[in-house]
Amino acid sequence: MASFTVEKCPQSYDEYKFTLDERHLEKARNDLNETDENRSQSLAQMREWIAKHPHIQKCRTDSIFLLRFLRMRKFSVPMAQESLERYLTALRSFPQWFRNLDPLDGEIRHLNKAGVLTNLGRDLLGRTVVLIRVRAFDTERFPSASLIRQIMLLLETTIDEEESQINGYVVVADYLAVSLKLLSVWSLTDVSNTAESLFQSFPMRIQEIHAIGVPRFLKILIDLTLSYMSEKIRNRVYCHKSLDDAKKHLELSLLTTDYEGGTQNPDQLTEDFIKCAERKRTQLLLMDEMEIDTSRYQFGGQQNTVVSEIEAGMVGSFKKLNVD
Repeated sequence: MASFTVEKCPQSYDEYKFTLDERHLEKARNDLNETDENRSQSLAQMREWIAKHPHIQKCRTDSIFLLRFLRMRKFSVPMAQESLERYLTALRSFPQWFRNLDPLDGEIRHLNKAGVLTNLGRDLLGRTVVLIRVRAFDTERFPSASLIRQIMLLLETTIDEEESQINGYVVVADYLAVSLKLLSVWSLTDVSNTAESLFQSFPMRIQEIHAIGVPRFLKILIDLTLSYMSEKIRNRVYCHKSLDDAKKHLELSLLTTDYEGGTQNPDQLTEDFIKCAERKRTQLLLMDEMEIDTSRYQFGGQQNTVVSEIEAGMVGSFKKLNVD
C-alpha cells in the first residue's frame, strides 16, 4: 500500500511505475509530452523545488500527486510549479471548502447519498464522466459551501487515478427543474472564488462540459463562471436546451436509469463512490495538513473587476451560451 506524507523533504521518495496499457502510454506521450525520461527528470525537479521553497511548509511529494500538475501542464515544470502554488494557496484560503473532506462526516455522507454528484465512470475515450444534478441539492438545509465541498471531494477522490489525469474529465450539469431558491445560497463572490479555485487552481483536464436546461435566471452566474475559464475550455462548453438535445452528444449508456436511455443504477453508483472515498480517506485528510505561506499570494485579482462589472449590469456575452 502506498505511503503518504506531507513532509516537504522526506528521507526517501516513492519509485514511480507506469501501470496503464500501451494506449495510455502513447496518449500521454503524444498529448502530454510524457516520456519515462521526462517524467523522472520532472518529478526530481518538482521535489527539489518543493524542498527549497521558502513559502511551502508541508506538501505531498509522492509521484501520483505531483503528476497531477505535471500532466495538467504537459510537463512544463515552471507551469506545474505555479499550479501547485495556486492549489496549496486555495486549500489555505478557503478552508470552508477544502478542510475536513472526511467521507465519514455526517453532512458529506448525507450529500453523497442524495446523489448531487455522481461519478458515472469512464466513457469510450477513457474520460471520467461526472454528473451534477443541481436540483438534488437541498438549498433549505445547506449553504453553497456544502455543494463546493462535494465537488472538491469527488475531484480529490478521482484525480489521483491515472486515467483521470491522462484522459481528463467530462462534466454533465443537469439544471432541469432547478428552483429559484438556488440563487438564495449563492453570492457573486462565492461564484467567482469557486470558479477561480476550480478552473485556475485545481489540476484537472476538462475535455467537455455539457449544461442541460440552464434557466435564464442563472445566466449572470454562468457568465461569471465562464469568465474564469480559458478560451480553450470555454470552447468545450456546450449548453443544451433539453435532455433530448444533450443526448446527441453523450454516451447514453453511462447515464443512470432515471434518464431515458441510461443503464446504470444510481444507488449502486452512489454506494460505490462512498466506498471509494472511504478508501482514500487518508489522502483526503492530508489536505488539512498541507501548508503554504499565503501572504505573497491572493485570490480575486480578476474577481473584483468581473464582479463589479456584473453588478453594474455589464455582463459579457458568450456565443455558445444559449439558455432558455
